[in-house]
Amino acid sequence: MVKLTYEQCQQLFNLNALLTQSLDEQRVLKNLMAAAMDLVERADTIIIYEWYEDGFLRYSDGIGVAEAPIRQIRFRPGESITGRAFQEKQIYNVSLSKAKEYMANMSAENASSFQEAVGYREIQSVLAAPLIYQNESIGVLVVDNFDTHNDEFTEEETLIIKILADQAAIALTNSRIYKQLQQRNADLLTIQEIHHRFSAILLEGKGIPQIVEVLNRILTSPVSYHEQNEVESNVFPIVSSNEILGYFHLSRPFEAYSNLDKVAIEQASNAIVLELIKQNNLFERETKLKEELFLKLMEGTWDHQMTYSPKFSKLKNYMTVTCILIEDRDKPLWLHDSLISKERVMRKVESTLQRLDADVIVFNRGFTVLVLTPRLSPALSAGLNELSRQFTDHDMIIGIGRNVAVQQVGESYREAHDALQLAKKSGDRHIIRFEELGFERLWHSIDTDTLRQYVEDHLEPLLSGDSVDLETLRTYLQLNCRHKETAQQLCIHQNTLAYRLKKIEDLLSIDLHDKKALVCLITAFEIVDYLPSYAVATNK
Repeated sequence: MVKLTYEQCQQLFNLNALLTQSLDEQRVLKNLMAAAMDLVERADTIIIYEWYEDGFLRYSDGIGVAEAPIRQIRFRPGESITGRAFQEKQIYNVSLSKAKEYMANMSAENASSFQEAVGYREIQSVLAAPLIYQNESIGVLVVDNFDTHNDEFTEEETLIIKILADQAAIALTNSRIYKQLQQRNADLLTIQEIHHRFSAILLEGKGIPQIVEVLNRILTSPVSYHEQNEVESNVFPIVSSNEILGYFHLSRPFEAYSNLDKVAIEQASNAIVLELIKQNNLFERETKLKEELFLKLMEGTWDHQMTYSPKFSKLKNYMTVTCILIEDRDKPLWLHDSLISKERVMRKVESTLQRLDADVIVFNRGFTVLVLTPRLSPALSAGLNELSRQFTDHDMIIGIGRNVAVQQVGESYREAHDALQLAKKSGDRHIIRFEELGFERLWHSIDTDTLRQYVEDHLEPLLSGDSVDLETLRTYLQLNCRHKETAQQLCIHQNTLAYRLKKIEDLLSIDLHDKKALVCLITAFEIVDYLPSYAVATNK
């Protein structure tokens, strides 16, 4: 049975007191090194290697070695005697021959650094004890002897090193936990400061550009904010309730940032979400007020109401007004459950048109964008065409009322609404001005069944018969009943045209020289072009 002297036990007891009194890792290691040198007489070098998350055992402290080269050493588990002790969680006490055998798998770089660190001396014996805490290796305590030839350390020395290793494992773990707590407290203070900085920006109303500027200063690397994703990589989405509100374009992948930098990015993202919510609330209030004031305007009580809204008060300067309505042909222009979809559509319309006419007022009623302008200038007309091309995800249609006195804005609104409905039915027309409409103005106020019946009364034999006859009559009427031009257009002989026209007269029981009959036929074709294809279907 191995026995320690009273002096050795007293030294170990005193060391234990020293190790437990300090949480400073460097002081713990220094006390451990000194005790090991005192207790193990044949120790020429004492080294502590600690395990790091990168998968290597690296030098932490030591006595009797050159620090510069030994800090280059990185042992993998199982490499050399140190790696063996760590991996197998057992003490190795070996002399020269075994030491050489176990050190044979040391990498060339590690072997070169180790030889330089120990002054190119030949090891005679090695004692390596794993530092075990809660059954996990956290490092290795290694004692080397270079003087006593080919002689292992004694059982007493082995026991002392084992005790020291156990005490070191506890002390180093406590030190690490303390360091982690200190770092965590420092991180929490930093996070609190980051949160405070972004909160201050929101309270001061400095907006998104200031949030991005502060984030750039924290990260010390370029970051930009975009409403749309314009790059393929290094993008951080800004999300609220499963809706992406925008993106940070980062200078490197999010995973490559430190934990504190990630927190800063996330805090900035939250700040932008709150800023967008605030902006959207203001936008909705302003839009609602504009709509209410517009209704007042149509009721004829607009004069004094306009003073409530600076952006709507510009209507006071109008002598006349044109009402413009904008929708998608088949679906809403924005998502009803989106926080910002509507606002971005409205602001895009407003910015595009106000660049061309600063007096333009933009708001909405339901899913319809409503634009008021004192005049429909050529530049604004071009802007409406540009707008319809900007919304590539939508089949945008626009209805434009007549230019009327401000007090008659209701009339322009109704005309714009009628023009918008006609655009929906047309299938291919995107912008319709009410004042340019012909018979379509009348068709819009008549129910579809009546219109269909009118078409059937005048064209039914051709609709249910040979399509060649229908196309011949349509072309003939479009070319103002000119025989030669009609024959050329249809690529037929004039005699053939005469034969077809006689056949049509017989089918319809009309005289194509009768002006009233011609007017009825022209009107019928106008209605055919106006009605959706299903509406002119006849019972065949």
